[in-house]
Amino acid sequence: MLTSIETLRFLLELILLLTVARGLGEIARKLGQPQVIGELLAGVVLGPSLFGWVLPSVYQSIFPNNEIQSLLIQVISELGVILLLLLSGIEVDIPLVKRKAKSAPIIAFGSLLVPFISGYGLAYIVPVSLIGQPSERPIFALFIATALSLSAIPVIVKILLDMDLMRRDIGQLTLATGIINDTVGWFLLSIVAGFATARVLPIESIAISIVGTLLYALFAFTLGYRMIRAFIRFVDDHFPHGNATLAAIFIMGLIGAAITQALHVEAFLGAFIIGVQLSRIPRVKRAAREQLETMTLGIFAPVFFAVAGLKVDLPALLTPELLLTLLAIILVASIGKFIGTYLGARSVGLPHWTAIALGSGMNARGAVEIIVATVGLQIGVLTISMYSMIVIMAVVTSIIAPPLLRWSLHRSPVDPQEEERLSQEGRKERSFLYGIQKMLVPIRDGRYAMMAAQVASHLAGERGMDATALHVRSSRDRTAQGATDTNTTITPTSTQVSWSMREISDADGVAKAILEEAKKDYDLLILGASARPSLTGLFGQVVDNIVQSAPCPTWVWRIPQQMTAIGDPQRILLPTTGVLGDRRVAELALAIARDTGATLIVLHVVNAYPLTDPFGVSVSDQIHWETAHAEAAMQFMEGLAQGVTVPIERKVMYSRGNAGDAITKFAIEQHCDMILLHAEQRFSGGELYCGNTVEQVLHVSDRPVAILFPPAVLL
Repeated sequence: MLTSIETLRFLLELILLLTVARGLGEIARKLGQPQVIGELLAGVVLGPSLFGWVLPSVYQSIFPNNEIQSLLIQVISELGVILLLLLSGIEVDIPLVKRKAKSAPIIAFGSLLVPFISGYGLAYIVPVSLIGQPSERPIFALFIATALSLSAIPVIVKILLDMDLMRRDIGQLTLATGIINDTVGWFLLSIVAGFATARVLPIESIAISIVGTLLYALFAFTLGYRMIRAFIRFVDDHFPHGNATLAAIFIMGLIGAAITQALHVEAFLGAFIIGVQLSRIPRVKRAAREQLETMTLGIFAPVFFAVAGLKVDLPALLTPELLLTLLAIILVASIGKFIGTYLGARSVGLPHWTAIALGSGMNARGAVEIIVATVGLQIGVLTISMYSMIVIMAVVTSIIAPPLLRWSLHRSPVDPQEEERLSQEGRKERSFLYGIQKMLVPIRDGRYAMMAAQVASHLAGERGMDATALHVRSSRDRTAQGATDTNTTITPTSTQVSWSMREISDADGVAKAILEEAKKDYDLLILGASARPSLTGLFGQVVDNIVQSAPCPTWVWRIPQQMTAIGDPQRILLPTTGVLGDRRVAELALAIARDTGATLIVLHVVNAYPLTDPFGVSVSDQIHWETAHAEAAMQFMEGLAQGVTVPIERKVMYSRGNAGDAITKFAIEQHCDMILLHAEQRFSGGELYCGNTVEQVLHVSDRPVAILFPPAVLL
């Protein structure tokens, strides 16, 4: 059990490390540099180089040379690197990495080989006073070669995140290369360390580590992925509120870290592999990722990087011989890594400046080098002075890597294909459609079950999506509880939609039962309305009540009585008024058109009533303004279709009557198969009212009509 003094010291250490790291990180950011530079310097400032030199007694009281005290802060530091690699795994673009799969191993090989050879040669000219066991220079040389060949994937990840490069081609390739480099490097370290201590190669333990890691990765990418997806789905369905998903991600990251740690491989590799699986799961939503990023980059990662610089002791190296050796180590480590990476990148056909950028990014050593140096000190291969030099080299290379990377990227033009990919990703980030990962579909008969399956399939396209088919069983239903009703069974029409079936009772009313389920963090609620015009509201009492209180966007479909399914439309009519809400339904319309090959007709109805205006605006001016507004609205809709191969027709229609009549007439004349609308609730004495246009389309149209409502605003 910790004493009160040890607890106090731990808290003071954490306060100082986090405060100084965040403070210097913000200063670095304001100076246009990645925050990781300031965070690494925080450790140097709080270590023996400055704090311990200026106030030695205070430094010793807060950072004593005590193993228990060091382990306490090391736990927080280790959590930082695990979370950082978990986060980077979630950011992995698997299709892009697959395209770069042949390049990354070759680049990684070059980034390991050249610094290994140059480091081995350097070790033979290092003064004998820096060797732990002077008679064992070959082992010392192997250790230095291994140390100089490693990169620090946690530092690389932080640099990529700080510089907003994680989604760039260069970022994904650097990440893939760094992971390979680090994994092979750790196996090399195991071999060298085992040989240095036992004078024999630990073949058995190394084989267990390698085979175990490969089996773990194979399991994670196959059965493990299905298990993780099922677990996330279970948590999302049963614990939709609070931070349950974030906790689930955190737990799975720790499990992955524990597995690779048990295999005597770095824990962060296991967390990274879990993160990659999470990147494939639609239900890992943007909010959970942002929470993880805030927690990691705001608290844990700064402590990790500050601890990395905490052991730098500059005053201990202030002699000409040691300074010269330190300079040689930094130069050989930097140039060797740069040349090796550059040659590997050029050999796979990458441009000159891209290869330079890769060499700059891979040069960061950071805390990984400190771990290596600690191992060398513990087994007697390194002296204290040599240990300090490797630590300083790690910090210096991590500090100079970001400016070099930024400098080289400014000279490396962005490939047009990459620019288009990044543009599409930006649109997807802002997209309503791509934010739909989890749909709720209450069903009551076979027609709407078929409709729901078709709509979900169209929306999913080629990406994954989860949908819950909800059967609300009447409390007066004579059918045995749990029996299967074939009229309400969903028949999936796409493998991209993962359906689950739920059955609940309507003891408190159908609308209330559906609304309670809808509160479980769904992105879209799809409802089927009665085929006949309702005499009690817009769609009928149940659907109206749901729309008026739904916590998520609601898409209501009304299919004519004579139709059994919506089929694959040839022409889709999208009336628009130019309001921002039209954007959402336009995205859904584009998804259906893209999936079915339909033509999208964008229609704007201009009111041609000869109205008088109190401000003296003439009727012709009003119509001219309306027409210009219509053109702008349709251009905006076409902008949404950028990158989507959907034929679009633009139509402006002038009407002297109800716009709803004009829309239904146009749909008949132009042979449109369905009408998609956006509508918002208006105050109308408690009933659902969306204006005359929507009402008229619903009552007059003889073809499917779908109306998208935003989440209800409860006043």
